[in-house]
Amino acid sequence: MKIVTMTASLSLLLLATSCSSSEHPGPIYTKVLPGDLALHPERLRPHSIRYKKLSGSMYYEMDRVTIDDRSLYKLDIYFNSDGEGVPDSIYFDPETLGYSGRHLELQDYTIDVQFQDGYFTGNLIPAEGSNYDPVTYDKQYEHGAFEPAVINYFIAALPLAEGYTASIPTFDLSNGSQILWANIEVLGKEILEIDGIQYNTWKVISDGIRQKTLWISEDVPYAIKMQTKGVFGTWEIDP
Repeated sequence: MKIVTMTASLSLLLLATSCSSSEHPGPIYTKVLPGDLALHPERLRPHSIRYKKLSGSMYYEMDRVTIDDRSLYKLDIYFNSDGEGVPDSIYFDPETLGYSGRHLELQDYTIDVQFQDGYFTGNLIPAEGSNYDPVTYDKQYEHGAFEPAVINYFIAALPLAEGYTASIPTFDLSNGSQILWANIEVLGKEILEIDGIQYNTWKVISDGIRQKTLWISEDVPYAIKMQTKGVFGTWEIDP
């Protein structure tokens, strides 16, 4: 079965681009897969952060959890600054940083999916009266991938230096559950000042599912600022 229509209620973190998959760039630099020795997963740690944007704010909370005897990172993304309501929950492996699953509840449907040992499984369950068909996911991949909604974390774990480049696979749930590539290039260091506070950052461009410019902190494991081409606009840390 497939989704028969797209509505405005889709989460902004789940929206597909208007381009076809053939228009997405392929890998042009050295590939970095989950578990690659180039990654520094120890840079990530539990934390909470707020981002402000033109249309409101977002609250991120990341912690370690255990599910079925597996130790995972769970990132809860709340579509408000207070951390209220049901979050978009994204799971990834703390050692490899590979995508492990997602649970998302929206007005029109619920998605509950897992990615383990190369297999992507789970379901999209429509709400009563919605315009969606149920979807069962059962697909095998040659290798793991990263979650594009939190690409800033995986960039933070790369060996960032001026001129550094990498191509990383991202798992696009909204576009037929494909693996698409993000090509990363570090432009250099830049000092940002937001609300009177200065941050030492690496300025990075990412051309993949979306075209992004990210300012990754040297001191904490996430982006201080993100600019996405199109409707997503600019997000900044809320000190």
